[in-house]
Amino acid sequence: MTSLTANACPTRQPFSLRDLSYIRRDNNRCEGILDSRKSRNYFGLIAFSTSNLNNYPDTLKIRVPGTGRDKPIIRIQSYTKNYLMDNVEVTSSPSGEGFIFNLNTKAVLQPAKIPFNSLLPLAFVEKNSRRIYHPVILEQSSDSYKFVIYTSERRTLPKVEIRQNGKVIPSNLKPKNIPKQGQIPFYWHPQNNPAGTYQFYLEDGNGRPISFSFKHDPTWL
Repeated sequence: MTSLTANACPTRQPFSLRDLSYIRRDNNRCEGILDSRKSRNYFGLIAFSTSNLNNYPDTLKIRVPGTGRDKPIIRIQSYTKNYLMDNVEVTSSPSGEGFIFNLNTKAVLQPAKIPFNSLLPLAFVEKNSRRIYHPVILEQSSDSYKFVIYTSERRTLPKVEIRQNGKVIPSNLKPKNIPKQGQIPFYWHPQNNPAGTYQFYLEDGNGRPISFSFKHDPTWL
């Protein structure tokens, strides 16, 4: 994988309205185009989201529900032109929707022509050294969650499951039996699954397992 997170975030002002560099913007986020990305071996989750987005509004509503009082860590990236947004200062919604950030898409996304369907949103909270992922909702949710796995090596994924308390939950997810490399998307359509903590579980062709704990609530979709 090419890492987009271990980068210094300059606090200078944009040189101009056309400055798309990765810098601190509006004192509430780091956002922009990186000069390069650092390559490393990686096999893991790079996105967990739901959205009905089909174009960019001037202000993109980003919402992360279900974290209680814990502020989520949010990262949105796109491998198109090395886009990255992180170090986001979210605010709690007074209506109980979770944590919200309103992103000015005219600052970077629109002028850099980052395709909306290339965005990779990820959010999590950490408790007792355990990372719990929460869906990132861009504008409005759809009827499914999108998981994106990244693998720097070609591999098959013969086992792809949703689990809860060690039990496999019936789902629409299908294995990937043809070797793939790079981004691998999965779309989970919950079927009357109650609110709670679940695991997105995978095994590759060598039997190597990876699992990600995440929150689901039917009211979020």
